Amino acid sequence: MLTRIAIIPVICAILTSCATQTYAPEEAPEYSVIRDFASLYKLGPMQGRGPDATLRVGDRVKLIRKEMGYSFVLLEDSRTGYLANEDIVPAPPRPPQPAASASTGSSESSGRRTSSSPRYRGQQVNDIPLPESAPPPELDLNIGLEDIASPTSPPPSNTPAEPPKFRY
Repeated sequence: MLTRIAIIPVICAILTSCATQTYAPEEAPEYSVIRDFASLYKLGPMQGRGPDATLRVGDRVKLIRKEMGYSFVLLEDSRTGYLANEDIVPAPPRPPQPAASASTGSSESSGRRTSSSPRYRGQQVNDIPLPESAPPPELDLNIGLEDIASPTSPPPSNTPAEPPKFRY
């Protein structure tokens, strides 16, 4: 009887170490990818084909469910999938966001949708003026028949044709 009582805590310890941790998407901890081309599987690593996507170093994911070898994660673009635990580490805290200026508030009030990605403020390709060029030449639409000289035959040779020389 004493051995049965001693086995129960061991079984409980094994079961709790194999248990999964599950988080709500709003409360899920952020993790950062530490390996380039980390494989993301939509249905799990045993889905019978290659990865559905690859992630780059520094990509942030939210850990929804931590499991033994692969964890179920939520990407920043709302995709979900399984990612190897060895490819992720807890992410450092995000830097504080700068205060929104008055110009961004006016664009939202005008009904236009703004993207969450930072805007590039340099010179755009469409902003570069086209070079000044001469107008295209006038097309001549009066097309007539052309005189094409008859093809000439090669001059006759007085020497007999030699048989080709082959090397064997």
